[in-house]
Parts: sequence; C-alpha cells; structure tokens
Amino acid sequence: MKKLLFLLLFIPLISFSQSYKDVMSINSVDMFVKVAIENGYEFDSVDEDDWVTYGYNIDRDSIEGNKSGKWIYYNQKDHRFELVFSRTSSFFGINLTTDFLEEISPYDIIVKDIKEKCKYYKIINYKGTAYVTYSCSESSYKGKIGFVIKEGWGIIRHFPEE
Repeated sequence: MKKLLFLLLFIPLISFSQSYKDVMSINSVDMFVKVAIENGYEFDSVDEDDWVTYGYNIDRDSIEGNKSGKWIYYNQKDHRFELVFSRTSSFFGINLTTDFLEEISPYDIIVKDIKEKCKYYKIINYKGTAYVTYSCSESSYKGKIGFVIKEGWGIIRHFPEE
C-alpha cells in the first residue's frame, strides 16, 4: 500500500519525460531540440566535438560542473544521439534505488518498449561497453538503438548505419 501511495505522489513529477515515440522521432538536430524542449529540458552547451547537450533541471555549478539526473546529447557531425538517465535518485530524502525506481524510470519504460516493438539486432561494443542493440521499423533515424546500464546510469544510444 505504501508503494502505491508513493507511486501516486511521485508520478506527476516524472510524467514529463521522453517516450519511445520521442526516441523514434529523432533524425536531426532540429527534432532532437524539439524533443528536448517539449520534455522540459534546458540547453546546457555545445562542445568542441559538436555535441549539443540538454539537461533536465540542471544544477549549474561553474566549479564542479553542471549536474542533472537526465541528460540528452546529439552529435551534429555524425547525427548520433544519446539519452542518459540516473538510476539512483532521492525523493524527499528517500533513496530510490530499489525496484520502485526501476518501475518508473524513463530508461526502463523506453527500454521495455524497445524490447517489445523492435527486433533484436546484436551486441555492439562501443568504447569498451557492450550495448544490446535493436532494429526499430518505426524509427525515423537510420541505424540501430542500443542500451546498457553503466555505473548507475541507464544509457540509450543511437548507432548510425556504417
């Protein structure tokens, strides 16, 4: 019962997040920015490698660097994108690293849809990390979508066609 009550109180705070449909629609920097803004993200930076970065409720810190529990990135050179979600969080001082967080995490919701609606492709090793990748017929991007959990972060990454 406590879990249900907690869920009902917490859902309004996370309901404005990316969806499978949003991820499938990203095929350009313009669509990426549209998805970012419509989901409540704010612009953070463009780095020297042309990565456009948006964060959700960014805690700006010029000394230690900006922090957020959700980041999205788009590379303008090769049209790759990445969504990164913290798998640990707190709500009114309560640590949400239990099964409860996994049930409502945007990462888990999107990955569940990918596994249901797309076809498994293969494992792709990217910079020493193995990603499970899928081919999605509904996608507007060219390539595959992959995901992994690494160091407390859920990562969904686009792998463009080679």
